[in-house]
Amino acid sequence: MRKLLVVFALLGMMLSGCVYVNMDVENKPVEGTDFSKLKTFAFKQKSESKKDLEAILLNSAKLELESKGFRYDPASPDFVVLVNFGSKAFMERGVTYKREAYEYDYISKTNSEIGVVKDADAPRVDNTVRIYLMTPESEGMKTFLWRGMAVSQDREGLDVVGRCLVKGALIKFPSANGSFREKFNVNDCE
Repeated sequence: MRKLLVVFALLGMMLSGCVYVNMDVENKPVEGTDFSKLKTFAFKQKSESKKDLEAILLNSAKLELESKGFRYDPASPDFVVLVNFGSKAFMERGVTYKREAYEYDYISKTNSEIGVVKDADAPRVDNTVRIYLMTPESEGMKTFLWRGMAVSQDREGLDVVGRCLVKGALIKFPSANGSFREKFNVNDCE
């Protein structure tokens, strides 16, 4: 009996390290953009209330872009990266909260739901990360160069799966256009 208990304990420990994030990814490069001419990038931070999580997601974007040969240069970037993120629901102390306010989504050109309202218990959380690459703003004008989005339904929130969603959205950058599926082990996204 004791041996069986040890086997189940070892099996549980092995499986706990195998958390995968399945995601739907949508990439929309702007036709005519030649990324071979663009070498440097910087970030545009957007969220004051979630700046710690935004910094983690931006760092993940930085690592992905640097692995593709781009260089971080906040002084004179060729393009700027903006990360927009949110969860439709999240759990806190056993209570599920649903997001219900609105924010503009540049990909679908519609308002997307954010905000918080108490909801019934739900086993899954809808997590979304949107990445926008745009020209540096001059006189309030910006031109989008590339847009990507990754969406997953997980038990964990963006603090756990957000890095994987950023990696998934950028994995086929800059060439892929359209929708596809990705799957990452959470440990491979850190």
